[in-house]
Amino acid sequence: MKIIAAEHRGFCYGVKRAVAMAEECIGKPGEIHTLGPIIHNPQMVKHLSDKGIDVANELSEISDGSTVIIRSHGVGPEVYKEAEVKKLNVMDATCPHVKKAQQAAQQLLKEGYTVVVVGEKHHPEVKSIIEWSDKTALVVETVDEAKELAFINRCGIVAQTTFVSEVFQEILDVLKNKCNELKVSRTICTATDLRQQAALELASTVDLMIVVGGKNSANTTRLMQLCSDAGRRVYHIETAQELALEDFQGIETVGITAGASTPDWIIEEVYKKMEEFNGLIDNGVKKLEQDSIIKGTVVGIRQKEVFIDIGYKAEGIITVDELAYPIPENATDIVSNGDIIDVYIVDAESQDGVIKLSKVKADQILAWDKLELALSQKKAVEGKVLEAVKGGLRVAVFGIQGFIPASMVELQFTEDLSPFVNQTLQLVPIEVDRITKRVVLSRKILLEAERHRQEDELFSTLAVGQVFTGKVRRIVDFGAFVDIGGIDGLVHISDLSWHRVKTPHEVVSIGDEVKVIVLKIDPNGKRISLSLKQVGRDPWLDVIEQFSINMITTAKISKITTFGAFAELVPGVEGLIHVSEMSEQKIQKVEDVVSVGQQVTVKIMDINKENKRIALSISKAQQEVERAEFSGYLSTQESTGLTLGDKFAHLFKRQD
Repeated sequence: MKIIAAEHRGFCYGVKRAVAMAEECIGKPGEIHTLGPIIHNPQMVKHLSDKGIDVANELSEISDGSTVIIRSHGVGPEVYKEAEVKKLNVMDATCPHVKKAQQAAQQLLKEGYTVVVVGEKHHPEVKSIIEWSDKTALVVETVDEAKELAFINRCGIVAQTTFVSEVFQEILDVLKNKCNELKVSRTICTATDLRQQAALELASTVDLMIVVGGKNSANTTRLMQLCSDAGRRVYHIETAQELALEDFQGIETVGITAGASTPDWIIEEVYKKMEEFNGLIDNGVKKLEQDSIIKGTVVGIRQKEVFIDIGYKAEGIITVDELAYPIPENATDIVSNGDIIDVYIVDAESQDGVIKLSKVKADQILAWDKLELALSQKKAVEGKVLEAVKGGLRVAVFGIQGFIPASMVELQFTEDLSPFVNQTLQLVPIEVDRITKRVVLSRKILLEAERHRQEDELFSTLAVGQVFTGKVRRIVDFGAFVDIGGIDGLVHISDLSWHRVKTPHEVVSIGDEVKVIVLKIDPNGKRISLSLKQVGRDPWLDVIEQFSINMITTAKISKITTFGAFAELVPGVEGLIHVSEMSEQKIQKVEDVVSVGQQVTVKIMDINKENKRIALSISKAQQEVERAEFSGYLSTQESTGLTLGDKFAHLFKRQD
C-alpha cells in the first residue's frame, strides 16, 4: 500500500505562531488561560491543559492580574479594554492574517462603507471581525445569501481568512451588482488555498484520503468535503487510534492531509500507523521487488550519497548521480534528514550487500504521470532553467528535460533569455508525449492568467482620483504606459508635465517609478487614463503669485501669431499681447512692432487662474510710463510756483 502525504498540510503560520506563544508561557508564575480553545484541536488543547494552561470561555472566569492568551481566531476591541481593566497580562496570539481582516473591516467602516464579511456566521474569526466593524457588519456565507442581500450604496468586502477562494469569487460576482461602489479587501490566507489545492491534487491520484484534524475545525471539515467532491473515499479522523486495519484491505494508494490546526506529531502518528498496517497486510514479510518504486525516509546524508530507510533489514543507498537531474554538487542541496521520498529499486541484492536505489529513475517514471495530469488539468508545474538555447529555454521538470519556446517565456517576445538560466519557474505543460520523450511548456500562459486576475481585481476596486505608485513600462510618441499593479494605464503626453513637452522622454524613462492619479476608467475596454502632473499642484499657480493685475513688468516675446504675440514673464509663464494692445496706432502686421526674443515692457491687464490665461498690453504700459513722466513734470512746476501762463504768455497777442 503506497502512502502519500500532501505537500501542504497541518499547521499554518498563524496557528504555529499561536501554539508557540502558548508554549512559551508554560511554567511562568500565576494563572495562565487561553480565551477559548487556542486552536480547533482537542489534542493540542489537552496538551496545554496538562502543562497548566487552561481554557476560559469568558474574561470573568480569569482572576485579576493573571495571564490571558488571545487565540488565533482573534477577539473584538471590547475584550482588550476589559482585560486592561482587570490588569491582565495579555499575550495576543491573533493570526496576523486575521488581524489584517479586522483592521480592514474597521477601516472600511471609517471610510463610510457598509461592511460585508464573506464567511461562516458562527466561526469565531468572523465574530471577531464583526466586533471590529462596531458590530454593524453583514455576513454572507453562500451565493444564495448574496443574491438575497438588499442593495447597498457603498459596499466594503472582507473575507474570512480560511474561506474557499472559488466560493468567495462567486459571491463577489453577485455583490458587484448589488451596490454603486465596491471596495474589496481579499483577506483569504494563501496557505488555505495551497492546502486545499494540494489535497485536491493528491485526492485525484489515490484510492483513499485520510483527513486529519479536529471534528470542530471548519477548515479540516472543508478539506474533507473537497476530497469527497473529488469522488474519493474519505476518512476524517482526529488521531491515529481511529484507524482500523480492515478499512485498508484492497487499497493500493492512500493520501494523507491535515487541517491548519493539526500538529505535526499527530500527522506523524497517523503515518506510522499506516506503515504498521502495511507490515500486517504483507504478513510481516517485507519483500523488495527489483525495478519497483517504494517510499523511503532519508536517514543519513553525505556529500555524494544518501542513506534511505525502506523498512528492510538493510538501508538503501542513493549515489549523488542517481539523486537528481541535473546532478547536484552536494546531496544536501536536494534532500534533508527525515524527508520521505519515492525511490526506484535498482538492485535489491547486489554483490556487496548494498541495496542500490535511484531517486532520478523514480522521479522520471512518476514524472510522466504528473506531467500528463498537469496537461489535462492545465495545472502549473515547477521547472529549473538549465540553459538558453536557440529558440528558447531548456528546463528540468520532475527530472525530465523540457523546452520553453522563446515566444512562451514572457508576455512580450524577449530576445535575450540568458537572465533566466538557473531560475526556478512556474510553467504549464502544453505538449506532453511520453513515447517521443517530448515536453513543451509555457510560462506566458500563467503570466497572462495572473495579469487577467490582477486586472479583474484592480478594476473591481479602481476609482477616479486614486493615486498609485507605478513603473513606466513603455513610451510612445503620444505618452507613457505605467504599470499600477498588474495593469498598464496611459499617461497622455499632455498629462506628463504642467510645462509643454515635445516628447515623453523629456519627462520619464522606462523603469522609472512615478506617482500617478486615475483620470478615467473604461472597464469594458480595460483601459485606464492616468495623469502624472495632476498628482501635485500646478507650479504655474505658485509662480503667478508674484504678479498682479495693473502691474508693469518686462517680458520676452516667445511666439508671434496673426492675432498677437505671446510673451514670457518668467520661464513657464506666458501671457498674450493681443494685436489691439500692441500700439495706440493701427498696425497691419504684428512683426512690424515686435520680434521673437525681444524684451518689451508690458502691463498685466488680467489674470485668469482657472484657465491659466494672462492678458498683457504694450500700449497700456507705454501710457503708464508717459503718465508717470507727465506727473513728474507737473510736480516740478508746482514746486517753483510757475504756471503755464507765466511760461508761455508772450507767445500770444492780447485781444482787446
